[in-house]
Amino acid sequence: MSAEKAALALWAKSGDPFHPLLAHMLDTAAVAQAVLFREPSRTLALYAQDWGLSPGEAVAWVALLVGLHDLGKASPVFQAAWEEGARRVQAAGLPLEEGLEWVAHGVFTELLLKRLLKEKGLLEGAANDLAAALGAHHGFPASAEEKKAARRQLKQEDPLWWEVRRWLLEELFQRLGARLPELEGGEARPEAVLRVMALASFADWVASDPNFFSYGRDPMAPDYLEEAMELAKRALDQLGWRHFCLPERLDFKELFPFRPNPLQTTLPQVLGSPEEPVLVLVEAPMGMGKTEAALYAHHLLQGALHHRGLYLGLPTQATANGLFPRVQAFLERVLERPEVQLQHGTALLNPRYAELLERASPAQVWDGGGEGGAVASAWFSARKRAMLAPNGVGTLDQALLGVLRVKHHFVRLWGLMNRVVVLDEVHAYDVYTSGLLLSLLRWLKALGSSAIVMTATLPPSRRRALLEAWAGKALAQDLGAYPRVAVVEGEAVRCASLSPAREVELALERVPVGVEEVAKALKEALPGALGAIVNTVDRAQALYQALGKGEALTLEALVRRLGGVSGGKAWEEVRRALPERGGEVVGKVLGDGTLVFLLHARFPAEERALRESVALALFGKEGPRPERAILVATQVAEQSLDLDFDLLYTDLAPVDLVFQRAGRLHRHERPRPEGHARPRLRLGVPGDLDFGKPLYWDEVYEEYVLLATWRALEGKASLCIPQDLEALLEEVYEEEDPERFPEGLRERARKSLRRLQARREKEKTTAQKFSLSSLDRLLAYGDEGALVAQERLEDDEEKAETQRLLTRLGDPSVAVVPLFRVGEGLFLDREGRRRAPLSGEISPGQLQRSYLEEAEALFRRAVRLSRHPIPETLLREDPPSAWKKSGLLRGLRPLEMGRVFGSGTGAFRVELDPELGVVYRPV
Repeated sequence: MSAEKAALALWAKSGDPFHPLLAHMLDTAAVAQAVLFREPSRTLALYAQDWGLSPGEAVAWVALLVGLHDLGKASPVFQAAWEEGARRVQAAGLPLEEGLEWVAHGVFTELLLKRLLKEKGLLEGAANDLAAALGAHHGFPASAEEKKAARRQLKQEDPLWWEVRRWLLEELFQRLGARLPELEGGEARPEAVLRVMALASFADWVASDPNFFSYGRDPMAPDYLEEAMELAKRALDQLGWRHFCLPERLDFKELFPFRPNPLQTTLPQVLGSPEEPVLVLVEAPMGMGKTEAALYAHHLLQGALHHRGLYLGLPTQATANGLFPRVQAFLERVLERPEVQLQHGTALLNPRYAELLERASPAQVWDGGGEGGAVASAWFSARKRAMLAPNGVGTLDQALLGVLRVKHHFVRLWGLMNRVVVLDEVHAYDVYTSGLLLSLLRWLKALGSSAIVMTATLPPSRRRALLEAWAGKALAQDLGAYPRVAVVEGEAVRCASLSPAREVELALERVPVGVEEVAKALKEALPGALGAIVNTVDRAQALYQALGKGEALTLEALVRRLGGVSGGKAWEEVRRALPERGGEVVGKVLGDGTLVFLLHARFPAEERALRESVALALFGKEGPRPERAILVATQVAEQSLDLDFDLLYTDLAPVDLVFQRAGRLHRHERPRPEGHARPRLRLGVPGDLDFGKPLYWDEVYEEYVLLATWRALEGKASLCIPQDLEALLEEVYEEEDPERFPEGLRERARKSLRRLQARREKEKTTAQKFSLSSLDRLLAYGDEGALVAQERLEDDEEKAETQRLLTRLGDPSVAVVPLFRVGEGLFLDREGRRRAPLSGEISPGQLQRSYLEEAEALFRRAVRLSRHPIPETLLREDPPSAWKKSGLLRGLRPLEMGRVFGSGTGAFRVELDPELGVVYRPV
């Protein structure tokens, strides 16, 4: 039997004609080469440094490895899976056994390459890591059980199979002109392995598409590899994977239509002319132009270090949506026809993003002519591929998934390689999320990326951890006063303090926490535009009701009462909503003419968005302000919304959040009503020293942090922003000593601190178990060299919710679409005008408008609920068949209003109140 003849009979893709295994291996290698030739020279240099080769040699070696990803298909169990292919293999002289237990071909790839690469001369450590990495190209490394099953089959198979595999390996070496690297110590660095691991998955996705690589081509044709390279180039063109083009360096004034402020002037000075990737930490209050400073820093870093692109990770989908147009406009000033993605689960419903997708269909090839402006190739919009686009705006969570053991997590990390990654509104997360963030920073540095972390407030220990994660050593340097900028390059730190944009001294007053007392304190402070930020939705609803009965206020009535629509972006949103939603309730009017509004996360998405626009119009920077108005809100008003109150009440919260909320006081220069010349923050604290039992909101925040905040603020009659911030942060988060508390609270502080410490340890263990907490955990080996079975997480939102193991720990939740029964049908509205699409086909197709309209209608009515046992109950139920087939819709669940959950005295009914949002009423 000829090994060549037998090898050429092996199939990789079934069909008529079939696609030979060697052909697919060469196709995939060609895609890898084409990708590397289009990347910045610095990316190619990283691959070369990984293996101690010249750039040209590195391309050949990496392409060879990528081509070997499917060597496991040269196995009896795979070749027997297609009857016609099996007959061809047997006719070529290779024996196939019947009844073999199915084992995925990636498992065989790992076991075969461990042996063959070592036979070829690669030392054991690198051979084992590369074999495991290439075997994981479908998303996960093989488990110990899978490898045991594969080994049993390898022991039983005919030795002829090894001859065929060796021939395939040698053929690839020869055709690609590759040579083995010479590695010090015989080990490959984790980042080097990840770069190959992810490129193999990406190249396989492209080479497996018959629209790009037709089946039936003869892999032994003299010009096969040359033809495969041309097909790979054409495929990358159609996917929008373009050649890197370094933009011309521009001054700040050429990029933005205003003069740079102190932060935007200082940051470039501290940045200097870096020679290697840097971490930039910007600590400054909201309103200092951090976003524009970060965009300009990206522009400078890209010019200095040839970074491939930009990713901005925001705290929520809403903030990502809001920033997307600004980033798009910035990129269009820097690049010609930039590729930019909006990267989160509901991105397709963003109108600006959908418009970009329509500009560039998946089959479109741009040849340098035609319309300018940004595009968003549809191919990149799929969940696992979005992070690969050169420029993107998304959530922090999307980036953190790269260091969690979700399927194809390594592709996400690879997509962030050699980019500038901006993480905005980073704050004092729990230990679990903070651990993921530190892991992400270590990986970004290893992968040649720069990172810009922006925060309004950060405890000293968290700040130090971020900087040391990048520097790789302990740092003792004083960074200067807040607000400030710090840059870490290598192990060196450069820093500068800034003049704050504004300094405010506010009066700190105490108010009893009962909703009746809070309502009384707010009404006594009228007239003025007042705010109340409370810690739970139930409490917000109760406070709204405690402010008194009033007449329901529709959007149309509000505009009429205010004398028409004013100017500004928020009023523009109100103007757009008026024709179709003028009759929608947005608040109430009390008997004395006071306007009262409610804003929280338990309104359907479209209602919440409208209420946000109303709040910004009335309590924001622009437009006329009502004489008497109160906004009751939860944490949704804590970040991102530019609100400006004459007086603010806040529940007791962690000290950094108290300062965040206080930043909404006297935010802009304007005349203030009588009695409000000085900003006043009214803090709700329980009257008894022991805070009653239990604390009102210890389910929302750690009890010890609340107690420590109370102690830090006790006795203070005023707060200076930002001068007092750092000392209070240190007192609350760093000086964990229960003995400092008054005697009546000491034992409670001890117990709550023990609970906090136990939770931290649990979260630390969880983060280590499910994440790449250090670089060497990419592939973890046991004592006998067997890959330790790693926990596998799902990156499908629905499944991840049930596991409660994503980027943050907390109670499970489920996105529901509230439905109303009218007659025999279920409708999206109470009046029965919009029937809910619960049956029939909803097919995405090529972004069909009808599909998007159906999906949009449902998503705009969705609201996320976490009250036990709603998520547990609904996630066990199948969604409607039409929703289940859609990647956009399958995470949603229909919920008929009036449904009862729980049992006994704990049973409650879910209802949607026009004024209050979703409410839970006892049965």
